[in-house]
Amino acid sequence: MIQLNPRYEVIFDPENIDQDCDRIAGMMSDEGDFIKEALDAGLYKQAARMYLQLLKAADKREESQVHLVYPEREQARPKVKSMCKHFAEDEHYCYFDDMYSPEYTMQWIYEAIQKHDIDAESQALLEEGHKEILQSECYEDYGYPPYLDR
Repeated sequence: MIQLNPRYEVIFDPENIDQDCDRIAGMMSDEGDFIKEALDAGLYKQAARMYLQLLKAADKREESQVHLVYPEREQARPKVKSMCKHFAEDEHYCYFDDMYSPEYTMQWIYEAIQKHDIDAESQALLEEGHKEILQSECYEDYGYPPYLDR
């Protein structure tokens, strides 16, 4: 449904994992600012797409895999996996006790979207994206992201 954004892969580089994943949350917050700018400009579908790209759970690798090359490391990185996929595969749950900072960042972004009177097409995009996430390993096995329960 949603094309994954290779720009977001940098956020989830294992080198950015720290206690409570605060560094990841900070980088996600920067993206949240771009999403808020899109919302304020009335670009609701773009904002919804950016939010879902950051959140989306990609359970299967697609044939159109995106490989990012980091010249300083001279190695290819795997396809963009998104926050939900990284949460499970990179075991982010091992880096926090009761506060997973990226969760709060994504909730903040989602609440910012909800404050706007977005059009039906953008709302449908959000609902479809959330349905996909609710069927993901990340949600089914780890209950992440919990704010979708509400």
